[in-house]
Amino acid sequence: MKPSDGPIGLFDSGVGGLTVARALARKLPNERLLYFGDTAHLPYGEKSPEAIRTYALGISKHLMDQGAKAIVVACNSASAVALDVLKEELDIPVYNVIDPVVHYLQRKHAKNIGIWGTRATVASGIYPRKLTEVLPKSEVRPMATPLLVPVIEENLLKGQVTDAVVQLYLNDARMHGVEHLVLACTHYPLIASQIAKQLEEKVHLLRIPTIVANFVAKQLEEGHLLRDRPATESHHFAVSDYTESFEKISRIFFGKGIHLQEENIWI
Repeated sequence: MKPSDGPIGLFDSGVGGLTVARALARKLPNERLLYFGDTAHLPYGEKSPEAIRTYALGISKHLMDQGAKAIVVACNSASAVALDVLKEELDIPVYNVIDPVVHYLQRKHAKNIGIWGTRATVASGIYPRKLTEVLPKSEVRPMATPLLVPVIEENLLKGQVTDAVVQLYLNDARMHGVEHLVLACTHYPLIASQIAKQLEEKVHLLRIPTIVANFVAKQLEEGHLLRDRPATESHHFAVSDYTESFEKISRIFFGKGIHLQEENIWI
């Protein structure tokens, strides 16, 4: 089998990375995806950097054992603190969800940028650091928004609870004057419509999954790692701890035919 015929591996702490998986499946219909949701350790945003690195490396090696030709770290927290370890330890390409966003904002010459993310992502300082390197005149305002992940994982994608949490964060003084809002957690696009309806018209809400999918597709093409014909096997979705909410949300993205398999790789 040619290296390009292998599947693309993706992982996240839970359901959020499915937003990236869906965008990749649409962008690259010939490709087979291997998705791993580490629901046993959700949420990564509340874990130590050392723990996140351990989880990320273990999952990536698990996906490689299943034939993955590349790894997409479909999690901002893991992208922020584990990327260097993964690139050092793995001998296949590793992509993250931060660099594509930075490149996109650079092309847009963005100035006033709001960042919503987990505590781990915000504490890493990675977005301000990377953005000010390419946009030295920009103002970057990172905000930890930890209440959003549990709301999403409980499948509360619409309604008063979600609206109240979104409004709480939008009312923060750091949001005043923001022109671009980055949802720096792959869970958050699941409630993008709820966020968008409360935003001021001048605020541009980035479509992160599409931005990431376009970036990864280009990188795989340049590395001659795209399949030249459709994969014969279907996508594979696994979790480290099966939950009903994960399966319900996963079917929103990939239909009723999705099969979730529990794979406890930590034993």
